[in-house]
Amino acid sequence: MSPARPWVIAHRGDSAHKPENSLAALDSAIAAGADAVECDVRIAGDGILVVSHDADLTRLAGKPAVVEQTPADDLARIAEAAGASILRLSAFLDAARGRTRLMLDVKSLDPAVIDGIAAAVAETGFDPGDIALGLRNADLVGAARAPLSGARILALHGGGAPLDAFLSQGVDLIRLWERDATADTISALKDRGCTVWTTTGGPETDRAVGDSHMHGLATLIAAGIDGLLVNDPVLGRRAVDATL
Repeated sequence: MSPARPWVIAHRGDSAHKPENSLAALDSAIAAGADAVECDVRIAGDGILVVSHDADLTRLAGKPAVVEQTPADDLARIAEAAGASILRLSAFLDAARGRTRLMLDVKSLDPAVIDGIAAAVAETGFDPGDIALGLRNADLVGAARAPLSGARILALHGGGAPLDAFLSQGVDLIRLWERDATADTISALKDRGCTVWTTTGGPETDRAVGDSHMHGLATLIAAGIDGLLVNDPVLGRRAVDATL
Protein backbone atom coordinates (compact mmCIF):
# COMPACT_ATOMS: atom_id res chain seq x y z
CA MET A 1 0.00 0.00 0.00
CA SER A 2 1.33 3.45 -0.91
CA PRO A 3 1.90 5.87 1.99
CA ALA A 4 -0.63 8.64 2.43
CA ARG A 5 0.32 11.90 0.78
CA PRO A 6 1.37 14.50 3.34
CA TRP A 7 -0.64 17.68 3.48
CA VAL A 8 0.99 20.91 2.41
CA ILE A 9 -0.05 23.63 4.86
CA ALA A 10 0.78 27.16 3.71
CA HIS A 11 2.43 28.88 6.68
CA ARG A 12 0.86 32.34 7.04
CA GLY A 13 -0.48 31.71 3.54
CA ASP A 14 1.91 31.80 0.60
CA SER A 15 4.16 34.00 2.69
CA ALA A 16 7.17 33.28 0.47
CA HIS A 17 5.58 35.39 -2.26
CA LYS A 18 2.88 37.56 -0.66
CA PRO A 19 2.51 39.57 2.58
CA GLU A 20 2.04 37.09 5.40
CA ASN A 21 -1.46 36.44 6.72
CA SER A 22 -2.96 38.58 3.94
CA LEU A 23 -5.83 37.83 1.58
CA ALA A 24 -3.29 37.83 -1.26
CA ALA A 25 -1.28 35.15 0.59
CA LEU A 26 -4.47 33.15 1.13
CA ASP A 27 -5.45 33.33 -2.54
CA SER A 28 -1.95 32.46 -3.71
CA ALA A 29 -1.76 29.45 -1.37
CA ILE A 30 -5.05 28.12 -2.67
CA ALA A 31 -3.88 28.61 -6.26
CA ALA A 32 -0.68 26.72 -5.41
CA GLY A 33 -2.69 23.68 -4.33
CA ALA A 34 -2.12 23.89 -0.58
CA ASP A 35 -4.22 21.42 1.39
CA ALA A 36 -4.71 23.97 4.16
CA VAL A 37 -3.69 27.51 5.05
CA GLU A 38 -2.26 28.48 8.44
CA CYS A 39 -2.91 31.85 10.04
CA ASP A 40 -2.18 33.33 13.47
CA VAL A 41 -4.85 34.54 15.89
CA ARG A 42 -4.53 37.22 18.59
CA ILE A 43 -6.90 39.41 20.57
CA ALA A 44 -6.69 43.11 19.70
CA GLY A 45 -7.05 45.88 22.27
CA ASP A 46 -10.79 46.22 21.64
CA GLY A 47 -11.42 42.47 22.03
CA ILE A 48 -11.68 41.78 18.29
CA LEU A 49 -9.73 38.78 17.01
CA VAL A 50 -7.12 39.62 14.40
CA VAL A 51 -4.73 37.65 12.23
CA SER A 52 -1.23 38.53 13.42
CA HIS A 53 1.82 36.44 14.13
CA ASP A 54 3.74 38.96 16.22
CA ALA A 55 2.72 40.51 19.51
CA ASP A 56 3.49 43.96 18.09
CA LEU A 57 3.97 45.61 14.69
CA THR A 58 7.69 46.36 14.93
CA ARG A 59 8.74 43.75 12.38
CA LEU A 60 5.82 44.17 9.99
CA ALA A 61 5.35 47.92 10.06
CA GLY A 62 8.26 49.47 11.97
CA LYS A 63 5.85 50.62 14.69
CA PRO A 64 5.85 49.35 18.28
CA ALA A 65 2.05 49.11 18.46
CA VAL A 66 1.17 46.20 20.77
CA VAL A 67 -1.61 44.05 19.34
CA GLU A 68 -3.40 43.39 22.62
CA GLN A 69 -3.38 47.13 23.44
CA THR A 70 -4.41 48.51 20.03
CA PRO A 71 -7.90 48.47 18.42
CA ALA A 72 -8.28 46.24 15.37
CA ASP A 73 -8.96 49.11 12.95
CA ASP A 74 -5.83 50.94 14.09
CA LEU A 75 -3.74 47.79 13.64
CA ALA A 76 -5.08 47.37 10.12
CA ARG A 77 -4.33 51.01 9.28
CA ILE A 78 -0.75 50.89 10.61
CA ALA A 79 -0.03 47.64 8.80
CA GLU A 80 -1.54 48.78 5.51
CA ALA A 81 0.58 51.93 5.51
CA ALA A 82 3.66 49.70 5.58
CA GLY A 83 2.41 47.32 2.87
CA ALA A 84 1.55 44.64 5.44
CA SER A 85 -1.74 43.12 6.56
CA ILE A 86 -3.56 42.77 9.88
CA LEU A 87 -7.02 41.38 9.12
CA ARG A 88 -9.91 40.63 11.40
CA LEU A 89 -10.24 36.88 11.84
CA SER A 90 -13.83 37.08 10.59
CA ALA A 91 -12.63 38.60 7.30
CA PHE A 92 -10.05 35.85 6.85
CA LEU A 93 -12.61 33.13 7.59
CA ASP A 94 -15.09 34.69 5.21
CA ALA A 95 -12.54 34.79 2.38
CA ALA A 96 -11.47 31.17 3.01
CA ARG A 97 -14.94 29.68 3.48
CA GLY A 98 -15.63 26.86 1.04
CA ARG A 99 -12.22 27.25 -0.60
CA THR A 100 -9.71 25.70 1.79
CA ARG A 101 -9.16 24.21 5.20
CA LEU A 102 -7.55 26.40 7.85
CA MET A 103 -5.08 25.87 10.65
CA LEU A 104 -5.55 28.55 13.29
CA ASP A 105 -2.38 29.12 15.30
CA VAL A 106 -3.84 30.54 18.51
CA LYS A 107 -1.20 32.78 20.03
CA SER A 108 -3.32 33.92 22.96
CA LEU A 109 -3.55 31.87 26.16
CA ASP A 110 -6.63 33.81 27.29
CA PRO A 111 -9.67 31.47 27.35
CA ALA A 112 -11.69 34.33 25.81
CA VAL A 113 -9.97 33.61 22.51
CA ILE A 114 -11.93 30.36 22.17
CA ASP A 115 -15.28 32.14 22.47
CA GLY A 116 -14.06 34.74 19.99
CA ILE A 117 -13.09 32.11 17.44
CA ALA A 118 -16.41 30.31 17.90
CA ALA A 119 -18.27 33.58 17.36
CA ALA A 120 -16.28 34.35 14.18
CA VAL A 121 -16.92 30.84 12.86
CA ALA A 122 -20.65 31.20 13.51
CA GLU A 123 -20.75 34.70 12.00
CA THR A 124 -19.07 33.65 8.77
CA GLY A 125 -20.60 30.19 8.43
CA PHE A 126 -17.15 28.60 8.21
CA ASP A 127 -17.36 24.83 8.68
CA PRO A 128 -15.62 23.90 11.97
CA GLY A 129 -14.79 20.57 10.37
CA ASP A 130 -12.38 22.44 8.09
CA ILE A 131 -10.42 23.84 11.04
CA ALA A 132 -7.38 22.56 12.89
CA LEU A 133 -7.25 24.62 16.07
CA GLY A 134 -3.64 25.00 17.14
CA LEU A 135 -3.29 25.43 20.91
CA ARG A 136 -0.25 25.99 23.11
CA ASN A 137 -1.99 25.29 26.41
CA ALA A 138 -3.66 21.94 27.06
CA ASP A 139 -5.95 23.67 29.56
CA LEU A 140 -7.78 25.26 26.60
CA VAL A 141 -8.62 21.95 24.95
CA GLY A 142 -11.70 21.24 27.04
CA ALA A 143 -12.97 24.78 26.57
CA ALA A 144 -12.74 24.40 22.79
CA ARG A 145 -14.58 21.09 22.43
CA ALA A 146 -18.19 22.26 22.67
CA PRO A 147 -18.18 25.69 20.98
CA LEU A 148 -16.02 24.39 18.10
CA SER A 149 -17.47 20.91 17.74
CA GLY A 150 -16.06 19.25 14.65
CA ALA A 151 -12.76 21.13 14.70
CA ARG A 152 -9.62 19.09 15.27
CA ILE A 153 -7.38 20.23 18.09
CA LEU A 154 -3.71 20.54 17.15
CA ALA A 155 -1.14 20.43 19.94
CA LEU A 156 1.52 23.03 19.19
CA HIS A 157 4.11 21.03 21.06
CA GLY A 158 7.31 22.73 22.11
CA GLY A 159 8.70 24.89 24.87
CA GLY A 160 6.02 25.32 27.50
CA ALA A 161 3.53 23.00 25.78
CA PRO A 162 4.33 19.50 27.09
CA LEU A 163 3.08 16.75 24.80
CA ASP A 164 1.74 14.43 27.52
CA ALA A 165 -0.62 17.12 28.77
CA PHE A 166 -2.23 17.30 25.31
CA LEU A 167 -2.33 13.54 24.80
CA SER A 168 -4.10 13.17 28.15
CA GLN A 169 -6.81 15.44 26.74
CA GLY A 170 -7.32 13.12 23.77
CA VAL A 171 -5.58 15.32 21.20
CA ASP A 172 -4.28 13.29 18.26
CA LEU A 173 -2.97 16.00 15.91
CA ILE A 174 0.55 17.04 16.88
CA ARG A 175 2.86 19.75 15.52
CA LEU A 176 6.60 19.20 15.86
CA TRP A 177 9.45 21.51 15.00
CA GLU A 178 11.56 20.19 12.14
CA ARG A 179 14.48 19.54 14.50
CA ASP A 180 12.29 17.08 16.43
CA ALA A 181 10.60 15.41 13.46
CA THR A 182 12.80 12.32 13.27
CA ALA A 183 11.58 9.03 11.87
CA ASP A 184 11.65 7.46 15.36
CA THR A 185 9.66 10.29 16.95
CA ILE A 186 7.09 10.33 14.17
CA SER A 187 6.71 6.55 14.30
CA ALA A 188 6.28 6.57 18.09
CA LEU A 189 3.55 9.20 17.87
CA LYS A 190 1.79 7.34 15.08
CA ASP A 191 1.86 4.21 17.22
CA ARG A 192 -0.16 6.25 19.73
CA GLY A 193 -2.73 7.10 17.05
CA CYS A 194 -1.43 10.58 16.29
CA THR A 195 -1.29 12.52 13.05
CA VAL A 196 2.00 14.44 12.94
CA TRP A 197 2.68 17.77 11.22
CA THR A 198 5.92 19.72 11.26
CA THR A 199 6.83 23.37 10.87
CA THR A 200 9.90 23.50 8.64
CA GLY A 201 12.93 25.60 9.54
CA GLY A 202 13.06 27.31 12.90
CA PRO A 203 15.00 26.31 16.02
CA GLU A 204 18.31 24.51 15.50
CA THR A 205 18.12 24.73 11.72
CA ASP A 206 19.83 27.27 9.50
CA ARG A 207 16.49 28.53 8.16
CA ALA A 208 13.75 30.91 9.26
CA VAL A 209 10.51 29.43 10.51
CA GLY A 210 8.62 27.97 7.57
CA ASP A 211 11.54 28.07 5.16
CA SER A 212 12.45 24.80 3.49
CA HIS A 213 14.34 23.17 0.65
CA MET A 214 13.73 20.07 -1.47
CA HIS A 215 16.23 17.86 0.36
CA GLY A 216 14.82 18.72 3.77
CA LEU A 217 11.24 18.19 2.62
CA ALA A 218 12.13 14.85 1.03
CA THR A 219 13.77 13.77 4.30
CA LEU A 220 10.66 14.66 6.30
CA ILE A 221 8.38 12.87 3.84
CA ALA A 222 10.58 9.76 3.96
CA ALA A 223 10.40 9.91 7.79
CA GLY A 224 6.62 9.56 7.56
CA ILE A 225 5.40 13.09 8.28
CA ASP A 226 1.69 13.72 7.68
CA GLY A 227 1.81 17.48 7.12
CA LEU A 228 4.36 20.12 6.15
CA LEU A 229 3.97 23.74 7.24
CA VAL A 230 5.92 25.71 4.66
CA ASN A 231 6.20 29.33 3.59
CA ASP A 232 6.32 28.25 -0.06
CA PRO A 233 3.41 25.92 -0.87
CA VAL A 234 4.56 25.59 -4.48
CA LEU A 235 7.82 24.08 -3.26
CA GLY A 236 5.96 21.93 -0.74
CA ARG A 237 3.62 20.58 -3.40
CA ARG A 238 6.54 19.91 -5.73
CA ALA A 239 8.35 17.94 -3.01
CA VAL A 240 5.30 15.83 -2.24
CA ASP A 241 4.62 15.14 -5.92
CA ALA A 242 8.27 14.21 -6.54
CA THR A 243 8.57 11.91 -3.54
CA LEU A 244 5.33 9.90 -3.65
